[in-house]
Amino acid sequence: MLRVAIKEAAPGMRLAMPVYHPRRGGPVLLKAGVSLDDRLIDRMKEIELREVWIRYPGMGFLGRYTSPAITQARAELTHSVLNALDSVAVNAEARLDFSEYKRAIVSLVEQLMRSPTAAYYVEELAAQDTPHGRHANSVCFLSLLMGLKLGDYLIAERSRLHATHAKDVTSLGVGAMLHDVGMLRLSPEALRKWNSKHDENDPHWQSHVKLGFEMVRQGIDPSAAAIVLHHHQQYDGSGFPRRKLIGGGSAPLEGQDIHVFARIVAVADAFDRLRDSGDAPGSDRVAQTRRPTVAALREVALGESSKRFDPMVIRALIASVPAYAPGSVVRLNDGRDAVVCNWRPDDPCRPRVLPIEGLSAAIDSDDDAEQILDGHEMPANAIDLSASPALYIARAEGFDVSDDNFLLPEASAFDLKKADRDRINRAETLEAS
Repeated sequence: MLRVAIKEAAPGMRLAMPVYHPRRGGPVLLKAGVSLDDRLIDRMKEIELREVWIRYPGMGFLGRYTSPAITQARAELTHSVLNALDSVAVNAEARLDFSEYKRAIVSLVEQLMRSPTAAYYVEELAAQDTPHGRHANSVCFLSLLMGLKLGDYLIAERSRLHATHAKDVTSLGVGAMLHDVGMLRLSPEALRKWNSKHDENDPHWQSHVKLGFEMVRQGIDPSAAAIVLHHHQQYDGSGFPRRKLIGGGSAPLEGQDIHVFARIVAVADAFDRLRDSGDAPGSDRVAQTRRPTVAALREVALGESSKRFDPMVIRALIASVPAYAPGSVVRLNDGRDAVVCNWRPDDPCRPRVLPIEGLSAAIDSDDDAEQILDGHEMPANAIDLSASPALYIARAEGFDVSDDNFLLPEASAFDLKKADRDRINRAETLEAS
């Protein structure tokens, strides 16, 4: 099985994973095993589905990176997100059904915990006419992934709570899903201005955090409401909204004064905006600017943007997002096409890859579902790019990524487990002194 961009899909290819309806949640649009034809491919392009899993001989080992249950849970979450945004957009007095959103979050978290090898960030959702819903779902999904990676850190940051409650990410997911709900209260003019200029200093646009907070504060956990209010606070103190100081004046929050959930969503929001400029709810549809995953990852983790974020959360981003997703087809700098076989958070841009002759072998592939799900060992002729410095990935996701590959300056500095050990050691040293 391979992850193939829709523009590369061809008649005769068979789906290895089901395709879910972009707005209705659970219903399957296309079942696994369906043979694609021109009509189906055109339909998937219409709903702006970007990629599908297809059957491909000898690639069963990639099944460990897939989970139909996670995909369905994300589809159901999309349904909840769109219901929330649509109801408020149509009726300013509409009441949000927070219990429904919480159930969708809990279901997704359960599936993520059951399938850890498939619990990583990729874009598999259709956008259709709701890019703001896609953004809300992506931010929610990535926030949950990072939150689950940050269990010990959440316990330390939420020390007033019992450990079990401190690392519960349900409220993180609810707040992340609704983080931009205040945009539904902005004027059409303010939304159009944001979509055309993306000016984060615009006071009208900045007001969406307080508007959203007022919309949700009575219905969700305070930690989730804090996300809606503070997801634009920056770790270096350059964010908003400002708070009044006792001695007079005002200032934004900074560092650990920002709720840890808001720090997580700040990274997820920035990363997804870098990959997809997106649209604000209720605005006129505008052309979206896309960037490859590796470029967005590089900017958030190592670029100027990194100063704005909690270093621990950046570590969680590196541990949750493959620069090149397993199963995706890439092109090496020597001109060969290859499929990404795995991913390594300590060396994100140099995974193992398996050269392939092309996608023609996927046409009328007879690999059955059991072979795909059971899988087998990675072929011995897979190339470890970390041990082959002359080779690198030159094209992915339809982009030239030759200049986007990066090395972590100190891979150990991005190791979450090491960071937790160092933090605990520092705390014990302070207590001893």
